[in-house]
Amino acid sequence: MNNIFQFGQGTDAVSIIISLLWFLLIFVSMFYGQKIQAWKASSEIKVALEKLKKWNDECKEILTTNFKEFADKKVTQKDLILQLEDFITFVTISPVSLDPYGIIPKFDHVVDVRDNRFKEEVEGLAPNANSIQRANLENLLEATMAIDFIYRLIRHYLILGKKSKSMILLLQISYQLGLIMSMAKAYYHAAKAFSEGSPIGDGLGPLVAASFLRSISDEDIKADEISRETIVQEVNFEDRIIYIVRAKGPGGTVGKPGKAIKQLIEQHGDSISRIIMIDAGLKLTGDKTGSIAVGVGAAIGGIGVEKHFIEEASTEKSIPIDALICKQSLEDAITTMKRPITKSVANFVEKIKNSIRNRTEKGTKVIIAGIGNTIGIGI
Repeated sequence: MNNIFQFGQGTDAVSIIISLLWFLLIFVSMFYGQKIQAWKASSEIKVALEKLKKWNDECKEILTTNFKEFADKKVTQKDLILQLEDFITFVTISPVSLDPYGIIPKFDHVVDVRDNRFKEEVEGLAPNANSIQRANLENLLEATMAIDFIYRLIRHYLILGKKSKSMILLLQISYQLGLIMSMAKAYYHAAKAFSEGSPIGDGLGPLVAASFLRSISDEDIKADEISRETIVQEVNFEDRIIYIVRAKGPGGTVGKPGKAIKQLIEQHGDSISRIIMIDAGLKLTGDKTGSIAVGVGAAIGGIGVEKHFIEEASTEKSIPIDALICKQSLEDAITTMKRPITKSVANFVEKIKNSIRNRTEKGTKVIIAGIGNTIGIGI
């Protein structure tokens, strides 16, 4: 009679041991397989959590050091740390969306209140900093808050998974650890970039706008603040009036480009023939950093408030929108601007010029909007 494991004539001791080990492995897999998987997932999460704690502590140290430089001399290091710790867990509660009508103004109001609160807190903690330095401190605070939240969230699920003995919960976190750690690493390096005031990848839009202006005019063009922390510059290019919109800079801010574009459309109406928007966009894995994607539509991120203002105003006047996107990863976008991104600026400027020449008539007006964070990028 043939069996899977034949014990009989010619069977040596090694074969018997291997057979017994197979039976043991099957037995362990049947009754303890899930516990082993949960233990493995838990161990992987613990290792990642230790790394997250290290990054979190380093970011908080950088944050404290930067704030201490501009803080009141009477404030001790310990008091400053306690005040920052209290604000790091600051939350923004979204407005109710059961009735979607009127949700945009609600979001806009909440965002404005949040921004004002951040400015008040930073000004109170760093009274000796100027407006540019305070803007950079706000960005540094945002990056620290992000990595602190990731650390606390992973710690929460690890403790919850162990207490509830939920293998599924632990495995879900374990399977996503690669993406989570990649995101946390990006914010960790972003904190260093913000502390130095270095231009970041997301500043590509404002940098292109400034480069376009310098390429067509040698004069100092007046910059008017059209909406909060957002400027507009008017210049002539080949018998067309160009309005260049971007955040003010060189402090770290994205401004309110949506409101600025809406205001320009309301002022100039049908004479505006086209809007050209430049922004950084997340690339697919394998795509080349700094490569250009051309399209149509409002190229702007965020929760959608500024995008709504642009789409609403442009739709009312039937103004087409061209989009020029610089492909970047999350880490590229929020860390010091890499060389491939810097080198792409000249290509963007040429594409803007060609778009104006080929898609607009002489005597019309064009809006060019450089979307992004202006940290380290002046006028």
